[in-house]
Amino acid sequence: MSVRFFLDENMPKSSAEMLNDLGFEIEHARSAGLKGKPDKEIAKYAKEQEAILITKDLDFGNILWYDEDSHHGLLIIRLPHDYSAKQITAKLREFIDNLDVENLVGHITILELGRYRIRDMRG
Repeated sequence: MSVRFFLDENMPKSSAEMLNDLGFEIEHARSAGLKGKPDKEIAKYAKEQEAILITKDLDFGNILWYDEDSHHGLLIIRLPHDYSAKQITAKLREFIDNLDVENLVGHITILELGRYRIRDMRG
């Protein structure tokens, strides 16, 4: 299975470049012409592309707004607000290196400092 990632506009370009360098198919909201678009449109586009959405926006994980079929996979980056693009990319790289990324499909994953939480989107 080939894993694709779609990065929300709040994710650094360096994260997209790192994932691309690792051989993943990636697309960034800015390059897709979705900068400034509503979250629902971003989620729909990522799902249509069968891509795991990577974002810092916690709203995407709100089950009241997004049902179980809203995402192909969702990775929410929940790191300190003062983290630089370089630090975010380094933490994302560390996470990706230590996980079978295919396990992200069909799941909501929250990456925090020193840990991650993963749950099936079907509840």
